[in-house]
Amino acid sequence: MPVTIRDYQTENLFLLMGGNPLPNYIAAISLLAPKGNALLLHTSQTKLQAERLQSVLSKYQSFTTALLIDIGNLQSDSYAIYQAMQQVANSLKTSVGLNYTGGNKAMAVHAYRAITDVHPHAVCSYLDANTLEMYFDSNEQHSNHLKVLPKLSLAELFELHGLIWRSPPLDAPILPELATQFANYFQSFESAKEWRLWCNQELNVKTKEYRQQFWLEEVDLANLAPLSLQKLSRGWRKILENIGATQNRLSLKSSFQYGFHSCTILCEWLDGIWLEHYVLDQVQQIATKLDIQECKMSFRIDEQSSQNRRWEKFEFDVAFVRNYQLFAISCTTSGDRKICKQKLFEAHARARQLGGTEARVGLVCCNNRPDTLREELEVQKRDRKIAVFGRQDLSNLGQKILNWVKQND
Repeated sequence: MPVTIRDYQTENLFLLMGGNPLPNYIAAISLLAPKGNALLLHTSQTKLQAERLQSVLSKYQSFTTALLIDIGNLQSDSYAIYQAMQQVANSLKTSVGLNYTGGNKAMAVHAYRAITDVHPHAVCSYLDANTLEMYFDSNEQHSNHLKVLPKLSLAELFELHGLIWRSPPLDAPILPELATQFANYFQSFESAKEWRLWCNQELNVKTKEYRQQFWLEEVDLANLAPLSLQKLSRGWRKILENIGATQNRLSLKSSFQYGFHSCTILCEWLDGIWLEHYVLDQVQQIATKLDIQECKMSFRIDEQSSQNRRWEKFEFDVAFVRNYQLFAISCTTSGDRKICKQKLFEAHARARQLGGTEARVGLVCCNNRPDTLREELEVQKRDRKIAVFGRQDLSNLGQKILNWVKQND
């Protein structure tokens, strides 16, 4: 019979906590036997991560409560690490495993030594972020390795980091057919330029305040006179008839009739958020082909819950998970290289914070030379798995995203 991940499960599993608890979570649910016990070695800096992982694992009835092993600020002290691990290891009478994916190098080296000194037949393993495979140590042959593909929800991923959504992310695009028409029109530089000009000179002038940075209050938007469409070409005016435009005018009051919950949401959609809805729809259309279990958009984090400034102003445009691998897509209707790079840099940082080095990041934009932009970003971020989809990719975006995801298999 072929070897499976169950053949490597143990009743006790030591995990070394690092800044991102995701690899430890994957190791725990993959390598812990039923009624198993996770033992989390952490420092003062990773105590919070250990507590969050302990909390998430407590929801699994098949596991006992995880034990926290605190070494304070001694993360590089070989003696302290060895003694802390060996003290616990000496008390264990059933099978033992160690996954050393997390933590620092000193923790990995001395934890490994402490465990194997007491339990020479311990199952030691490492999760490879590039291949999504678990490698198992062996002194007699090459390390065996197996794919580990546990399912992880976006909610669980955010919970591991102690993050709370300010409002639930959207799982259904608004007017995807209309967004598709926008995407088709945006393949033309002149059509896109015309729309952006209308947004700047008509939409934003009349619906925003304080130097066009903030939308007016909802009641004020609802009472606005209809927006003029006279400066738009016949093609754009025809498209806007789908949301009630008549006689070269568009009333924001009609927003509720077409699936928008407020005038503000309609304004945002017209100002560029339509692209996120289009991307969400494109991903959902290919979801079954790729075994994507969840795809959502508009992630807004409650900053009060973060307890850490690195999460401030956290925003994702579109994100989906395939097994436990996070794919994050940043969206902008701009073609400006500076804006595109900034959008992708922000998404890259957030995706890595959440999903670790396994995370993949893409950008959907209106740049005319996405390949050169991607090459530049790959060098700057040292990440060769970045994807950049430009203006000419919009009409076949779903297939382009599918190819990108498959390249990561």
